[in-house]
Amino acid sequence: MGLGIIGGILLGLFPKIQFPKPVWWKVGLILFLFIDLILIFLPNTVANIPYANYMGKLGVTDDFNVKIPKSSIEQIDGNNIIIKGMDYPLVASAENTNKLSENKKATIANVVFNSERKAFELKKISANIIPLEYPYIVELKEKVRILLLHVPLAWNAVVAYLLSMIFAIFYLRKEDPFYDTLAVSSAGIGVLYTILATITGMIWAKFNWGSFWNWDPRETSIFLLLIIYFAYFALRSAIDKPETKARLSAVYSIIAFISVPFLVFIMPRITTGLHPGAKGEGTSGPVVSSGGGMMNFDLMITFSISMFCFSLLFFWILNLKIRSDLIANKLIENK
Repeated sequence: MGLGIIGGILLGLFPKIQFPKPVWWKVGLILFLFIDLILIFLPNTVANIPYANYMGKLGVTDDFNVKIPKSSIEQIDGNNIIIKGMDYPLVASAENTNKLSENKKATIANVVFNSERKAFELKKISANIIPLEYPYIVELKEKVRILLLHVPLAWNAVVAYLLSMIFAIFYLRKEDPFYDTLAVSSAGIGVLYTILATITGMIWAKFNWGSFWNWDPRETSIFLLLIIYFAYFALRSAIDKPETKARLSAVYSIIAFISVPFLVFIMPRITTGLHPGAKGEGTSGPVVSSGGGMMNFDLMITFSISMFCFSLLFFWILNLKIRSDLIANKLIENK
């Protein structure tokens, strides 16, 4: 994950933030984004045998995929299959029983728990289109994939606000309008990414918490973050004199960023809430932890690729915005 973040930032800043990106850079980004989208949507979500037992005890009636290693099959008695470590028998048709027994390594079986028979029913053998498997979590199911969009958006919003602060410092030191343009462009893309992160988070919240907005500490913190940076642009629009606008905006940007680490990383973790990573929740969040089964190795691979791709996409959008603003402000020529 760290390599994805660092690689995305370093390659995103190449050659320079205000220079056009080379053709190979843009083609590479499009290719990586295409691969990333495939990895987000196509791999199976799969439970292991202990998690299948957990769902059986809960009496979950939704069908799900469970990975059954060949070595775990202890006995096949007609349509009843005894799986080592599975608390409930597996009932299958003759066709599916043959498929299960013929598999050389492991089978991804789509099953549903029958509470009356106290057994799992094998509905079908799922095809493993891509050799990656994401953890099946009863509360999230297929919606676990949204973190591959939501978290990279939120992270790059933080990067945008950090860059805005850095460019603001450069402006105060050199009083060059070039750095003011960079600072306001970065803040603008940061607000865009924050809004997109909020929307994807609201979709997650609707399916898992029952409503789009619950005033969870993390939802509250991102709302405050938007207000702070909306005020930044309100300040700029209220001042006509360019030098005064740039100077006050730079000071505001520096002060505003001081709140970002607290609102994004600290407050949601020191207060109780619904979001993964809240106080008492048992993990440090889906980004950095596999606690609660939220992450496995395969999902971490795709997550790292998403962080890399969305970082590059952020820098491409930022590059276009900066160049557009520099041309509009007549700080560079349109070539």
